[in-house]
Amino acid sequence: MSYTQRDLSPLVRGDDWTLKLVLTSDSSVLDITGYTFWFTLKSNVEDADPGALQVTATPSTATSPTEASQGILYINASKTLTDGLAPGTYNYDVQQIDGSNKVQTLLIGKVKVVKDITRSIS
Repeated sequence: MSYTQRDLSPLVRGDDWTLKLVLTSDSSVLDITGYTFWFTLKSNVEDADPGALQVTATPSTATSPTEASQGILYINASKTLTDGLAPGTYNYDVQQIDGSNKVQTLLIGKVKVVKDITRSIS
């Protein structure tokens, strides 16, 4: 499996982010049970990890059929994590680590983080 170059739609600083991915291999759904995923956001690709933001995701096995067996992955970044980001364009990637610890990059691209209007909620 090789990576896909894809820019994401803009995301708002200070919001809870949820990215839904459906993973396939050779046009067939990929069973990602037991896999772990990293979503990393960096201003410069040469920045050290964790960059501006890094989250780990594991696919759900709580439903039947499981989302993991259907190749469905949700990557969540809480408002606590996104609130500190400076507005601007970031580089991102999504990597998977399978059950045998093999690492593969799935997605690479850019995402624009836009300034939120409401900065506090009471």
